[in-house]
Amino acid sequence: MKMVKKRVKLLIFSLILSLMGMAIVSFPALACEFSFNYDRIEAPIGTVGEIGVRVERTHRRCTMDDSLDYQFNWEGIQILGETDWEEIGPQLYEKWFQVSLSSIGEGFLKISKDCSKEGYEEAVLSITVTEGDED
Repeated sequence: MKMVKKRVKLLIFSLILSLMGMAIVSFPALACEFSFNYDRIEAPIGTVGEIGVRVERTHRRCTMDDSLDYQFNWEGIQILGETDWEEIGPQLYEKWFQVSLSSIGEGFLKISKDCSKEGYEEAVLSITVTEGDED
């Protein structure tokens, strides 16, 4: 009878460990979350405006050499200026770009990062530049 109880306890213990392992693996990896102040942009060529980018760092120990060293790429827009990163909350940072829509068609502004701990991540703001009205 003792042997059966030991096997049942061992089985229950193994089951609990297996479930805990599955739960840990199923959680998404903590990483930086990127967002823009627009969902998308559609405006005529020559439009000048500002685009805000936010980064929420959801992990405490960043392995990147500079924790705010994100890469930006763009197409169909011209960057006229940009601010430095500003901490606007705990682990929440914001940067603004002054842009001019310079090329008719589809474009984008992309932020990305590649770190050894969390891997590659990116967010893309789609931009459509139209001909606009002729006056």
